[in-house]
Amino acid sequence: MKSNWKLWLNLVTFAALALIIYLARNDIGHVFAHLKDLNIFVLLLILPAQGLVYFTLAELFYQFFKATGSVVPLSKLISPMIELNFVNHIFPSGGVSGFSYLTLRLKPFGVSTAKSTLAQLARFALLFVSFIGLLLIALLLLAIENHTSSLVVLIVSAVTFTMIFATSVLVFVIGSRTRISAFTRSMARFLNKVIHIVRRKHPETISLTNVEKTFLELHDDYELIRKDLGRMRSTVVWGFLASAAEILLLYLAFVAHGAWVNPGAVIVAYVIANLVGYIAILPGGIGLYEPLMTAVLISAGVSPSLALSATLVYRVISLLLSLISGYVAYQRAIQRYGTPDLKR
Repeated sequence: MKSNWKLWLNLVTFAALALIIYLARNDIGHVFAHLKDLNIFVLLLILPAQGLVYFTLAELFYQFFKATGSVVPLSKLISPMIELNFVNHIFPSGGVSGFSYLTLRLKPFGVSTAKSTLAQLARFALLFVSFIGLLLIALLLLAIENHTSSLVVLIVSAVTFTMIFATSVLVFVIGSRTRISAFTRSMARFLNKVIHIVRRKHPETISLTNVEKTFLELHDDYELIRKDLGRMRSTVVWGFLASAAEILLLYLAFVAHGAWVNPGAVIVAYVIANLVGYIAILPGGIGLYEPLMTAVLISAGVSPSLALSATLVYRVISLLLSLISGYVAYQRAIQRYGTPDLKR
């Protein structure tokens, strides 16, 4: 039975990989056709920069687990970060696929479902917090060169308000056992009704008891953190560095074109494109990420041709690196730890 699951998992993965490559074929062709016009030495710096992204994410989770009493060696977290990035690219679901995968991936290290879930929620919360700080820095940098258009200010304000609101709602829900109980039961009932439309013989696919138990454990870990926020200082720092490392990847694409553009424009474009990419239907956000990032760059004062070319270079190279390294790490994890139990 496990071999069948492994076969289907590999088939689905290959199909998703093929879909991504097919959808990005024009972008890939554009980048390879213009490689001779780019600074190859700068492009090669993207390799260690991508490694820096994985390292900062691993440090973020390491510091979080350390602060909550579950020490997982840093060396054991780097590969799961590569795999997590791969899974989130292949199976777009607003990060939900990554939640499930990382929970199963960290079980051999004694990390509970609740703690893994809270760690990933903390990652997104810290991501939003870092985005807010980075957007404020971006406005300042753009203002210095008088590139702050009314559209950019409107976008930054709307995004900042949305992230603050979403983070506040999350904290509000997990801050009370009563609210968690009400929320989880409502969510589980709703999802079971939706699943029941397809699987009529299984009225309770998602167990209310198991869901509530997990979220209550999540609440206990949250209370532990809330009582001593100082222990999260290092996690917050690494959350900011993780976002900065990602932005460095994008900026290197501009430098490879010989253009040292205003970092503020790059920051705003990166934040907006990534937030929308989380809810994109297509794998990797292809078809939505690129035009959106290009449009924001143009509105921030970057020339249209440079904005489009740098965006495509960044997207294609980072996507290929993520898929290649992620697939290798993903397959190694399956070979070593076995295929995830999809029936859990």
